[in-house]
Amino acid sequence: MKKLREFIFHSFQEQPLAVALSLLIVFPPVGILYMFILGAREIIRVLKGKKDIPFDIISVLFLILFISTIGAAIQQQQWSYLSVSLSIVVFYGVYLYSMNQNKMTQMKYFSWVIIFGGVYQYLFGSISLLLFHSGWSNKLFGYLTGSELLGFLSHQRLYGSAYNPNYSAFLLVFAMGFLLAEFLKAVKMKNYRRILLYCALLIFIVAGIIATGSRSGFGVMIILFGIFLFRISWKWMLFLSAFVLANGFWLYRFVPRNYDIMKNFETRIFIWKNSINLVKEYPRFGLTPLGFPAEYLNQTGHHAAHAHNIFLAFFTDFGVLAGVIFAGITAVFMFHFLKLLKYNRSKSIFDWFLFSLPILGLTGILDFPLSSPQIALPAIIIVSKWQQYIVRTNHSFRNRHAALIQENNS
Repeated sequence: MKKLREFIFHSFQEQPLAVALSLLIVFPPVGILYMFILGAREIIRVLKGKKDIPFDIISVLFLILFISTIGAAIQQQQWSYLSVSLSIVVFYGVYLYSMNQNKMTQMKYFSWVIIFGGVYQYLFGSISLLLFHSGWSNKLFGYLTGSELLGFLSHQRLYGSAYNPNYSAFLLVFAMGFLLAEFLKAVKMKNYRRILLYCALLIFIVAGIIATGSRSGFGVMIILFGIFLFRISWKWMLFLSAFVLANGFWLYRFVPRNYDIMKNFETRIFIWKNSINLVKEYPRFGLTPLGFPAEYLNQTGHHAAHAHNIFLAFFTDFGVLAGVIFAGITAVFMFHFLKLLKYNRSKSIFDWFLFSLPILGLTGILDFPLSSPQIALPAIIIVSKWQQYIVRTNHSFRNRHAALIQENNS
């Protein structure tokens, strides 16, 4: 018992983000609260002058989001919107905390927590569904563990510890991305024991993605497999693309809930059109995530929790300026991404980002998973580590370039 206490204490001290992420997956409210505490403490350190604020594009985005929510609260006389302002400050605190944890080795712990979290999503979710269908349910247990279904009436789809099948699918594809990055290392090292282990873990995660019934999750899963084959050999990627194109109608039957794809897509288009109208009506500050559902219902007579598109959501929730800045950040990230894919010599760390960052954009095409703090917090940490990685690699490129110039001049 003493050794267990020492291990827990050591983990909280040495790997606080990994511990927070573990709690976020197993006990979501506790994990969210713990991360908020870490973020709030970091903001206090900044206010006391003990920590500096990095002047980067992410900090600018958080500042615009903060100003927008205050502006929306004043403009619409909805003072409850200020709670969103407060949450943005805390989210930014988490970003700063992660940025100030300079060791890139933390990504290793972070990735494995996500991987085992994906396996946990499937196993715990399956057991929860079994218990529910057998007649057992407990609200307190459900809210504490994330096994209380929110926003859905049917208990047919897996939702793990994420309260929602679509959020669970996001965590599962995240887990798959990090697992494929580790899988790639094992293949290159020809470590067959690890390959067998990773195959077993991959089966659980793929089964989980399919069980969530998420079509976007299924699509991202196929794309991740494509990236994996591309990193092994572009010929394998070409073969997969040809196979998918040649067997599209046959593969279609494996797509979850394929019977209402067109109806669902029409619903998305309906939401997008109405969301664009809301952007036109509230261009300066947006509606905030709190105000969007009520205003959408008031304008259309239909329910929608968010804009169901990550780019459109930033425009509707935080105004045109925030939306443009977010789109600009995405473009900058894509530029760095392609640049590092081509020129970076060390691929082992880059593979973590190669298999995780695209998920944020791909899942955001037809949904807005960042609306859940359980999803937004790990995403913020990954973005902060990507920022660190860009700075480090740019510094390495400059040193290499300077060395080449010096060598040519001598």
